[in-house]
Amino acid sequence: MTEQFFEKELAARQIEAIPGMIEFDIPVHGDSRGWFKENFQKEKMLPLGFPERFFAEGKLQNNVSFSRKNVLRGLHAEPWDKYISVADDGKVLGAWVDLRQGPTFGHTYQTVIDASKGIFVPRGVANGFQVLSDNVAYSYLVNDYWALELKPKYAFVNFADPNLDIQWENLEQAEVSEADKNHPLLKDVKPLGEEDL
Repeated sequence: MTEQFFEKELAARQIEAIPGMIEFDIPVHGDSRGWFKENFQKEKMLPLGFPERFFAEGKLQNNVSFSRKNVLRGLHAEPWDKYISVADDGKVLGAWVDLRQGPTFGHTYQTVIDASKGIFVPRGVANGFQVLSDNVAYSYLVNDYWALELKPKYAFVNFADPNLDIQWENLEQAEVSEADKNHPLLKDVKPLGEEDL
């Protein structure tokens, strides 16, 4: 994937460390007024490997979180797939941990995300990010509706677990919720089986 921001070609790359995870280059078109992008376009992205199963149940919900510089959120694995992107001029350091049962349990991936990058995250993979810009609008397109009764199906892992080998930026300055500070270390996480997903 390139470090270019404007006029990338739409492209996709499978993440080897975490099966089913896909990183997309998103074309962003800009001029003196600002920029525009097609953040997600089903007919163009399915042939590049975006999973058709994302649409199987007909449920879609788009969530946006707004965060200030140094805020760190995660690492959370909810019982749905996600398509992650940035909806403004912000930038985050994204990090993911495979919490699914199997040989890739505990594998990690991280990359910087701006508006020219999208990430497909399969259910069972914990998602987190740290804000690198002054602020950011972080968008999640998910294929199930949020409901309080699903909360027991969430899985969590501690962002600061040294065994994850995630290289956060300036961790001492990070603003983290009490809940995220108290998530279990990887060694204490029960791998998610098919019945959990």
